[in-house]
Amino acid sequence: MPKERLDSWKNIAEYLERSLRTVQRWHAYHGLPVRHFGGSKGSVFAYTDEIDRWLITLSEEARTTPLGEDGALELRKRRSLEFAASAGQMWEARSERNLQTISGLYRKAIDEDIGNFAAFIGLANTMIFGTLQGVLEGSVAYPRAQEALKRVPPSEVANPDARCAAAWLSMVYERNWRQARAGFEEVLDKQPWSSFALSGRSLLHVVEGNLEEASACAWEAWKRNPMACSLGALMCWIAYLAGDVEQALDLVGQVRGIGGCGSIIAATEACALMQQGSIVARFRRLEAICGEFPEDQTLQGLLGFAYAKAGKPGKAEEILRDMERMSELKKRSNGYGLALVLLALDRKQDAAKWLEVAYEEGALWSLGFCFDPMLAPLRDEPRFEMILRKTAATAEDGFPSLPPRLSPDASVDSVFGTV
Repeated sequence: MPKERLDSWKNIAEYLERSLRTVQRWHAYHGLPVRHFGGSKGSVFAYTDEIDRWLITLSEEARTTPLGEDGALELRKRRSLEFAASAGQMWEARSERNLQTISGLYRKAIDEDIGNFAAFIGLANTMIFGTLQGVLEGSVAYPRAQEALKRVPPSEVANPDARCAAAWLSMVYERNWRQARAGFEEVLDKQPWSSFALSGRSLLHVVEGNLEEASACAWEAWKRNPMACSLGALMCWIAYLAGDVEQALDLVGQVRGIGGCGSIIAATEACALMQQGSIVARFRRLEAICGEFPEDQTLQGLLGFAYAKAGKPGKAEEILRDMERMSELKKRSNGYGLALVLLALDRKQDAAKWLEVAYEEGALWSLGFCFDPMLAPLRDEPRFEMILRKTAATAEDGFPSLPPRLSPDASVDSVFGTV
């Protein structure tokens, strides 16, 4: 059914049964969806279905009573709270796919009321989460998340949600493990049900070398918020880091069974399958997994790795060139994905260089470098050893003991199975 278009202020006013001045004020102050031909000075038009949807967001009072300045301000504050509340509800089931919508709602809340500090906290959280999911670039998102938190008034700095976001930034951006631990523990003391704080504490346990506590914390977070499949993905990844491939794959199946199909799940499944003997025997499944998210650079790196290990270095080189070209074109990189391809092509020094980039980017994968079996062949590379020590430099528990599978003598075939 075609949309009905209203081609002038007069027609829009008649449709709304309001004066021309009232309608123009609604557009200026309340976001009435009116468009312009040829820029802001051109003639206007609007679609009736968009106006109808906009009307639903207004209270009955706002639609029937002319708004003065005080009334307009109160209305904008109410709308800001409504936008933030909608974003908060979606945040509880956060995923890569709804991230842009959540961020957009928090932006609208801020546009309506610059004093809505909860919206700034929510926006910071979405930028942190988006970077860990590989959707956003850390060098762009983390500073802006930090700036958003600066907009929180001093009287609200101790707010648990604000402290939680700050603790996340201490961990992934500033790499201040002590400060991150203090922040998460303060939040969990006040809000033990906070799944976002629990998942942050889980990742900090990974950094500290305690995978058993990391798994327990991740499980508690997932129990508190079972609709957030990203928390299930965290459980899968920790099991993989602990070397329990069977458990990791079992958890992947469970998360997929309840609708979880994010890129972190896909990457964890691919990594775990590569620990199960011959890559050739699992190649078709690996291709299917990596094909689920063709734009995800970590998965493309894993596919390049699989090609190289399956005796197809030409295909691996092709993927590597595409990834490098994409990095140059978009002015952003995926250090972990690039490192995996280079590692499989036996270019260890180049691989270590890109892992350093991943560390600086604040990538999720960098938090597990010292346990990641994919990186075992790099244990004799001084540059990689330096990255590991930098990761643990300020950890309260010191540098964690490395599992036997990450010994410097581990060969590529002993780690990844016979090709």
